[in-house]
Amino acid sequence: MQLSKLPILLLFLIFGSTLSAQNRYLEPKFSEVSVSPLTPYGFNYTFLPILFGGHFTKQPLAMQVYTPVGDTETARPLIIYLHTGNFFPFPANGSCGGAINDSSNVEFATRLAQMGYVVAVVDYRLGWNPFSTAELTRRFTLINGAYRGVQDVRSCIRYFRKNVAVDGNDYGIDPNKIVVWGQGTGGYLSLATAYLDKFTEIYTTADPNKFKIPLPNGAFYPMVQESYNGDINGEQTAIGVVDATYNSIFSAFPLGDTMYIPNTPGYSSSFNLAVNMGGALGDSSWMEAGDIPLISYHVPSDFFAPCETDILNVPTAMGPQPVVEVSGSCDMQEIANSYGLNGVFNTIPAGHDPYGANSSSSFNGFYPFYGTPTPPGATMESSGPWAWTSYAGTPAPTASGCEVDGAVARAYIDTIIGYYAPRACVALNLGCNFVSTKELNELELGLQVSPVPAVDAVTFQTKETPIRHIYVYDLSGRLVKAHTNINNNVFQMQRNSLQNGMYIAELRFDNGFVKRKVVFNN
Repeated sequence: MQLSKLPILLLFLIFGSTLSAQNRYLEPKFSEVSVSPLTPYGFNYTFLPILFGGHFTKQPLAMQVYTPVGDTETARPLIIYLHTGNFFPFPANGSCGGAINDSSNVEFATRLAQMGYVVAVVDYRLGWNPFSTAELTRRFTLINGAYRGVQDVRSCIRYFRKNVAVDGNDYGIDPNKIVVWGQGTGGYLSLATAYLDKFTEIYTTADPNKFKIPLPNGAFYPMVQESYNGDINGEQTAIGVVDATYNSIFSAFPLGDTMYIPNTPGYSSSFNLAVNMGGALGDSSWMEAGDIPLISYHVPSDFFAPCETDILNVPTAMGPQPVVEVSGSCDMQEIANSYGLNGVFNTIPAGHDPYGANSSSSFNGFYPFYGTPTPPGATMESSGPWAWTSYAGTPAPTASGCEVDGAVARAYIDTIIGYYAPRACVALNLGCNFVSTKELNELELGLQVSPVPAVDAVTFQTKETPIRHIYVYDLSGRLVKAHTNINNNVFQMQRNSLQNGMYIAELRFDNGFVKRKVVFNN
């Protein structure tokens, strides 16, 4: 190969390889995504047959895993994505979605995998009694359903950690960089899994009887009990329903049925970042100082999932059913910021958070959506504008007023992912370089590189634009020197141990990059 042609080829190769790495997790870098078949991450007992006079029945807990095709990285952040659905099977749930292959699930998972993530769209156990006319029964069965969901999410986290530890890391994840992301009903689970970390918190709220049943003798009976429901992490076997008081209140539960068996005990159930799109937390007191960061998206006018602290209304085939007081994104973000949980988001470099600059919230981590469109046939604005119905080969929703225009939803998804990306980069410590892919004009920068060739050192200087980082590559494309956080318009780079020859220096600025040839001779 002629030397005169080498720099042009080298610049092309390095341009492609380094820019693919530098904006990973901030923008799509992979065109193809692989989707696994339905894969069990565990097995457990479902409540649903009880509604029809049956027994608790063991069912598989399934997921579909999305991974970028052609990616050589083997320690990628994992997103566990939880679908919506009101804890009841679609389409009988009275919702516009609720299946693992909802259009929005597929869209989010595909886009995030194209950015370099591994995304597991996860099913969880369903079942409560939305048909009861008694608010107390609705509350009891829904709280138990949510508790089972939290156990399943934590079981899924442990499944991946075990896979990394002893099964060869089939999915190529970093077990220390895990996100739980919930949509709609899944938002209740992402919030509860993040912040309900001790069983005693259920009964130490401002109203200690909030999740208890009043008995005729004036006492209160806990709705959730570890001996029947299993522990909050889902690592201990439940003994089943054997208590006489329990059975006298809920005679529908077969005596002796086991409600829970553990999945993958012995591994951590913790994760690093929570995301909710809608949903709410069962009680605001569950969030504490030292908890993980939170990113929230919410329509403040949402009738079903309040943005502040109010009554949760669950849409069902019978119409909206009031259940229990909860705290939504508006209140949870205020608490999160008061505890400093989202302080890490303030480390995003200036100029690299355009979606954050457009948020109308004063809380870093919260993006509210006001004035969302009213779907065809609906009577109120959309509370989940990021979703739409497109169910090829599956039943149509029984609910009316569902958004059918994917273009509308995708516009919201653009904003959601754009707001998420830089926050995840700093919260998960993903090493994002926050550099534009734009190649800058050397003349406009006033860039000078001297001397060429050099003996001991090379000086880089611009008129006034600060140089942020300099990365130096040899002719094989190998990184041989890096100077980060320079933040000055003049920098003298020492040769140190570099051999004689030509190198390519990539100078990174806030709004782009420049590549220049550097030659060292004795």
